Amino acid sequence: MYNKLVIKNYKSILSDEISLGRFNVFIGENGAGKTNILEALAMVSASANKDLNVEGLFNRGVRVTKPSLTFSSFLGKEQVDEIFVELFVENKDEEIDSVSSKFTAQDPNDIYSKWNDETDSTFYFSKAKNQELEHFIIENYKDHLSTDFQHEFIKLIEKSFNTKTKSVKIKDFIIYNLSSQALRGIENNSKKQPLGIYGEGLDILLANFNKQEREELKEFSYLISWLEDIIIDEKDTLKYKGHKLGRSSSELYFRDEFMRKKNNVFSAENANEGALYMLFYLALFISEKTPNFFAIDNLETALNPKLCRTITKTLAQLAQKHDKQAIVTTHNPAILDGLNLHDDDQRLFVVYRNDDGHTQTKRIKLKPKVEGKSYKLSELWMRGKLGGLPNNFL
Repeated sequence: MYNKLVIKNYKSILSDEISLGRFNVFIGENGAGKTNILEALAMVSASANKDLNVEGLFNRGVRVTKPSLTFSSFLGKEQVDEIFVELFVENKDEEIDSVSSKFTAQDPNDIYSKWNDETDSTFYFSKAKNQELEHFIIENYKDHLSTDFQHEFIKLIEKSFNTKTKSVKIKDFIIYNLSSQALRGIENNSKKQPLGIYGEGLDILLANFNKQEREELKEFSYLISWLEDIIIDEKDTLKYKGHKLGRSSSELYFRDEFMRKKNNVFSAENANEGALYMLFYLALFISEKTPNFFAIDNLETALNPKLCRTITKTLAQLAQKHDKQAIVTTHNPAILDGLNLHDDDQRLFVVYRNDDGHTQTKRIKLKPKVEGKSYKLSELWMRGKLGGLPNNFL
């Protein structure tokens, strides 16, 4: 799990460092730079996959533009045509994994300019771990190996770990920004697998759930009050019975427990969008086939405020259970009420632009008290006690 992110010279981010947790929520006014943080990570993902081009960026959720608009450009500062992004993690065993990327462009003013990139991923043991390894070899093989061979063997082991490696987590990073039409199978604009950035492929992912994943998904059926069952019609036979008369290609169907038994099945094309969004999020966090590191832009879309609170709490727990790391953005205060700030895995950040217009982040570690009273995080945000609200109008 990555626990430090450094971004320099990407759009509104001149320089920023963020201490990440497992489930991270970003709030802030419109245009503060929340999505820019996610896009910088998506560029690293594209680079790690040798896919740093217009299509590769688009399919990861990046708003593609010409490089000159991608580099930071502030009044009074000379523009530097280079982006720098670094991810860093140190776990309890003192093993360290880092990813650093630099991006330039052949012609910053050409939208089709080829990006030049350098992305290095390194995994290595700390000094303490290497000493432990050396002690183990000497103690166990001192009677079988010559002293010179022991030292050569130690060097060989260290070299095998202290080397550039492929970072799977960042390679799979993607920004999800769901669309009701995509979830309904009516639009299919992105090609990322197993799930597209707008929600394409949800039916296929569910069809490939194993027994354990299906059982876990059923545990959350109470979140959709009318849901009796989820159906994947892989042969699409229901279409020819009139259940899907529009343009949907989705094989996802629902059964409504309140409808008559012979007339209670309908397609994703006719489902309410809140159910589709929620089903997508649950599948994303439960499935073994989805990325371990990803972002969700505007988590609250189509969700009732009470549901926002519950889905945040649920997804934070699923992230821990299934070893997922997520960054989500929101404009709905109800999302915050599902967070437990006493759990260091769950983190809240306010994204804002300083007096010079540079995007900065600030972590909220504890709920501030107002006049000796304790308010919900949603109330504190709306009262202006967390920041992240526009101040250019009343």
